[in-house]
Amino acid sequence: MENKKPTLFDVYPNLEGKVPWISILTGIPSNVDRLTELESYLKLNDGEIYIKRDDKDHKIYGGNKLRKFEFIFGEALKKKKKGIITLGGIGTNHGTACAIVAKELDLKCELFLSLQPISWHVQRSLLLFHYFGAKLHFTKMFELGVLKSLLFRMFHPKYYLMSIGGSPIFGIGTPLGSIGFINAIFELKNQIDEGILPEPDIIFVAAGSTGTSAGLTAGCKLLGLKTKVYPVNVSRDIVVNPKNLIKIANKSIKYLRKRDKSIPDVQVNEGDFEMIKGYLGSNYGVKTVKGQNAVDLVYELEGKKLGFKLETTYTGKAMAAMFDFFEKEENKSKKVLFWNTYNSNDLDKYLREIEFDYEKLPKKFHKYYEQQAFQCWRLANCPEEVRIECPAYLNHEYRFWKVAECKLPEEKKIEVQEKVRKVIELEDA
Repeated sequence: MENKKPTLFDVYPNLEGKVPWISILTGIPSNVDRLTELESYLKLNDGEIYIKRDDKDHKIYGGNKLRKFEFIFGEALKKKKKGIITLGGIGTNHGTACAIVAKELDLKCELFLSLQPISWHVQRSLLLFHYFGAKLHFTKMFELGVLKSLLFRMFHPKYYLMSIGGSPIFGIGTPLGSIGFINAIFELKNQIDEGILPEPDIIFVAAGSTGTSAGLTAGCKLLGLKTKVYPVNVSRDIVVNPKNLIKIANKSIKYLRKRDKSIPDVQVNEGDFEMIKGYLGSNYGVKTVKGQNAVDLVYELEGKKLGFKLETTYTGKAMAAMFDFFEKEENKSKKVLFWNTYNSNDLDKYLREIEFDYEKLPKKFHKYYEQQAFQCWRLANCPEEVRIECPAYLNHEYRFWKVAECKLPEEKKIEVQEKVRKVIELEDA
């Protein structure tokens, strides 16, 4: 699809030129699909489940970050910045999206990365950061990363500092990322009016930095929708909490009203959303039994057919929360929209170009490849002629038996499968 200006600007044309924006999304409005197989599996009574396909909202890398970036990068370019500074865990999807968009817009990208549980997803992400031209800085603790990024910004005033996830921290920082999701609700309202889906009773969404859920909640409030947002906490309580969501949502509305007084003077409060806890696990990024089961079940029932996948850090945990919601009889007649915030585009092709050459990364990241192998092709010391043709090679799914028929001898295949199972750690959370 062609790029188009925000739906928000169509409804409130006075905002155009007053709210910074640049066209980045290439797949909007993102599709809404009904998940009928999932409805049957969960034995709903007149309930309906839909999915908002932001996983395909950009030609290279889909997901929720791109909606934020249209407004945040718009401000960076308006201020004539030459680069972006941002931060997250060493496997942050936000970092991948930032590196890709920065390269697309000919901006430099500086990523300040803090430690999270090492997995194949983390190893892939580091390689992708480097492939798309980001410069990597390691900090063991998130708090130290914040300090280092602020210090870097002090000495590099031509760089734009974007907070974690593109969201304000403790309500401090630009609300522009959340305005991207106010705009997304205006887009959704058009789809409701067109009869693509009914007005949802509930929107389930993963909450990692609260900016996405704050924007969705603010958008529903501005449009007077009955829809209630259910953010599922998949990160630190200090960032993902009701107080922070309310601050960001109301800051976003205030920002827009300052530029157009015709926008309704409304306030988001705790009754407009319900924050769900209990799905994070012991720490950010850990894999949980419920999260992995949700990822697998949704892929088998719907993802194969519709062309999307979830993951275990964000969307799998949010989906697990939705499953538990539908366990209660009183919820089986609800109309629910699951907002898919994870990319579904193929990134394996970029990794194949660099052939797992992690030695091109800064040396301090090498140990995250040398101390632990998660991939079948490394554990089996797979011959190049077999490896290079195998769909499991460099694929996002480390459980190779889920991806391809292994060409190794049966005995070797069983041995490697056992090794892979041993490095898969799932918490019962």
